[in-house]
This record gives sequence, C-alpha cells and structure tokens, in this order.
Amino acid sequence: MKEKDFSVCLLYDIYSPLLSEKKRTAFELSYWQDLSLSEIAEHTGTTRQGVRELIRRTCEELYTFEEALHIKKMQDELNNLAEDLSKNNPEISDKIKSLIN
Repeated sequence: MKEKDFSVCLLYDIYSPLLSEKKRTAFELSYWQDLSLSEIAEHTGTTRQGVRELIRRTCEELYTFEEALHIKKMQDELNNLAEDLSKNNPEISDKIKSLIN
C-alpha cells in the first residue's frame, strides 16, 4: 500500500466541514487513529476496497477544494507576511496571526 500523504491533514483541518460524515469518519479513523483498512471496514460495515476508495476520493476532494478556494495558500502567505512584519513590529505580527488562526 502507498504511504499516507500527511500534507492532506492540513487541508482536512480547513475543509472537513464540506465533507460528508462518512468521509470524515473514514479519514479520521485512517489518519488520526491510524487504523488499518480492515479495521475501518469492520467499524463502518463496508469492505477494505470500499474504504480504500472512500479515503482516496476524500483526499482528492480536499485537494480539489484547495485548488478552487486557495484558503491554505492564503493562510501560508499571511503567515509569511506576519513573520516578515514581526521583524519590524511584533505587535502588528501578533494581530495578524490572531486573525489568521
């Protein structure tokens, strides 16, 4: 089986409310609880292949959301800007970081 791409976890934090409950459950069991496909299949009452496909589609959907909305990209750019500003004015940097997070 292919290695998990944990960069998708950052996208999950942003876009999980847009996913169905079934997709959120499968993703969380796989990434947060590190359950095997068999364990997730048993928990959700589906097949290993069904779980694998559901997780693959979920990750694909998260990347599609980011391609369309660019929220993570904007957060990254704002964090970089806040870091640059902190060199000159830490107070402004703290205000920006509180707005981002």
